[in-house]
Amino acid sequence: MNRDTDARHQARAWTLLLLTCGIAWFALLGLRPLYNPDEGRYAQIPAEMLASGDWTVPHLNGGVYLEKPPLQYWATAASLRLFGHNEWAARFVTAASAAGALVFVFLVGRRLWSATRGLAAAAMTASMLLYVFMGQLMTLDMSLSCWLTAAIAAFCLAQADRDTDPARSRRWMLACWAAMGLATLTKGLIGIVLPGAVLVLYTLLQRDWNAWRHLNLLRGLALYLAIVLPWFILVERAHPGAFDFLIIREHFQRYLTKMHDRYQPWWYFLMILAIGSLPWLPQSWRALLGGWRASVPAGRFDGARVLWVSAAFTLLFFSLSDSKLAPYIVPVLAPLALLGARDDARGVADLRLAAGLQLLLALAIAVALPLYWRRTVGADATWTRATLTPWVVGMAALMAAGGGYALASVGRSVGTARRALAAAGFAGPLLLLAGGGTAIAGRYSARPLLERAGTLDAGAPIYTVETFDWTLPFYTGRVVIPVVYRGELDYGLKSSPAEAGIATVPEFEARWSAAASGYALLPHATAARLARDGLPMRELAHDFDNVFVSRR
Repeated sequence: MNRDTDARHQARAWTLLLLTCGIAWFALLGLRPLYNPDEGRYAQIPAEMLASGDWTVPHLNGGVYLEKPPLQYWATAASLRLFGHNEWAARFVTAASAAGALVFVFLVGRRLWSATRGLAAAAMTASMLLYVFMGQLMTLDMSLSCWLTAAIAAFCLAQADRDTDPARSRRWMLACWAAMGLATLTKGLIGIVLPGAVLVLYTLLQRDWNAWRHLNLLRGLALYLAIVLPWFILVERAHPGAFDFLIIREHFQRYLTKMHDRYQPWWYFLMILAIGSLPWLPQSWRALLGGWRASVPAGRFDGARVLWVSAAFTLLFFSLSDSKLAPYIVPVLAPLALLGARDDARGVADLRLAAGLQLLLALAIAVALPLYWRRTVGADATWTRATLTPWVVGMAALMAAGGGYALASVGRSVGTARRALAAAGFAGPLLLLAGGGTAIAGRYSARPLLERAGTLDAGAPIYTVETFDWTLPFYTGRVVIPVVYRGELDYGLKSSPAEAGIATVPEFEARWSAAASGYALLPHATAARLARDGLPMRELAHDFDNVFVSRR
């Protein structure tokens, strides 16, 4: 088989794998109920946009919610309107963002190296553990990652064509500015801070000063501001103080302080990357530690160096913050996959090591499970462990099959081995999420509890006492009344009428006793205490954490 024929065969095989994974990706999206806390929040905000018709000021549980800009809320609201009020529609934007980012991975891989490498890098990205999880969990991080990946890819495509096709270069550079604007509308200033820092650091490292001459700065900045400014102006007019809350509190204070109780040590994201890049750990770490070296002479465009700077600076930027959450480093994965999808001797050695590690990890899970079973734990943990075990075993079996097959075939065909590892790396976590996540949904979602409770009276108030289930408003289709709880509702409660929340339990007891009907979600200890006080209530359903009761 000649080189061109082999390249076409490899491209077809990678395309078939990606299409198959794409079908499974969207087909399984709606199996699992929405989980607390993020999925409940980020599904309810768009639902309230649709109900109220207010697309300017986001609301959560009836109160103003300004922690993030609204782009994903708008897109999810459109999805809910088009596909209905359900989990599949709520998660569609997140899953589509994950798939969309892969298109940009392929495009930049094809332009800088080859179509085969672009497809391989897309499949590697799609099968990284953290990428699979975050592409199926409804947060803003995958949407942000999509737009940041698009911005870096568009910059690479623009600069790669700057001397050969100026018109195409300008179009890609404007696409870069647009992607930064959409990233900013998704999660704030990080949408321009990260790509801007990458540009500065790359040009200092590569001494590619010519890149600055091809930024289309005036038109690009005008496009960026046209995307970003209208909403910020409108929301400030509609709700004075919004800009200060969004920019000062939710950017600078969040990054520089421990205000949200998200502090982790400096090495936290190195650990997350090590786990989250599986099964491509060897490729990722070689790319991160060795990708700083130049691949072309100084002064010329070096796309590989842009990708390395993007991954390394993003990792460093979030590691220096006092607020750390695992999903923050999702944008690191695609650049490392592009750098790691090499077919030279080092690439083959890394592939063999990755396959061996995958097989060993699967065997370690098989050995560790019986040992974990022997531990004495509480009733809820015992139930969770027993319920998840078949799905963990299934994931381990897929990992073992993929790792073993890849290890056996790497000597004959690097492409086949890589596809086997990618297929197992994708299917295992997806199986655990779709199957295991559905099985233990009662621990993390209000839907099973409400299904057992039965039909609720229309218009009857629902209280949450000394707790708050973020999925409750989405599944009940109504605003609930928090009692002795503020959390992320605090800003909205301060901006709402006094009756939006109840500050004390005695005040709740008085209102509950005087009402003809109503429902309440209470922790077991709170329900027992109020029952001893003689508060009239009838249990409708319970789970490990809470009791759902009615007034009559």
